[in-house]
Amino acid sequence: MKEIYIKIAEDGPYLLYGKPKLSKDVIIADNEDISIEYAEGRVFEITKEPVALCRCGKTKNAPFCDESHIKSDFNGNETASFKPFLDNAVKYEGFNFDLYDNEQLCACARFCDANGSVWTLVLEENPDSNSEVERQVRLCPSGRLVLFDKYGNMLEEELPKSISLIEDNGLKISGPIWVKGGIRIESANGQSYEIRNRQTLCRCGHSKNKPFCDCSHVHIKFKADYS
Repeated sequence: MKEIYIKIAEDGPYLLYGKPKLSKDVIIADNEDISIEYAEGRVFEITKEPVALCRCGKTKNAPFCDESHIKSDFNGNETASFKPFLDNAVKYEGFNFDLYDNEQLCACARFCDANGSVWTLVLEENPDSNSEVERQVRLCPSGRLVLFDKYGNMLEEELPKSISLIEDNGLKISGPIWVKGGIRIESANGQSYEIRNRQTLCRCGHSKNKPFCDCSHVHIKFKADYS
């Protein structure tokens, strides 16, 4: 079977190999803009390989590259660390779980804010709180939050290899590219980032932690053009 992976083009698009499923994932939020769940939206047909996905935020044919980066002032310089997730994560020791938080990877999906926030819930003994902690961490698309049991086992639901384009109905903006299931991401210089079950790639073009999302799409109110 062909490897599914992403190769980052220097100051250009993400080159997606292997033809995984490519679709929208729409964040459904409550009246307080706290995220509740995802709803799958449009599935995009991949007809060639590699397929070029926009990362400058300027394309008029989202999610695909239309070479807008060539005419814009897009700077695709990669500044993210190649260090493993845990090297930069803060540990929160809960009653039944240990929560690791690597804040620089935050994609502002806001599932962690429900019911008093995951950082508060993880400290509680209540079984309902434990279940909610697991749910919130599982729905965190960027993998900023990772949960371990008290024996040191990572509690991670293995996702199928696929790519989702996050659309945020609560904030009425477009979010990052959600890379699921341990898809390898190769930098423009040929070095691979840590392979993880959940990661989010910037597609607004403004992240200071490229290629990963850093919530810049929220600040600039990024909206992808699918026309």
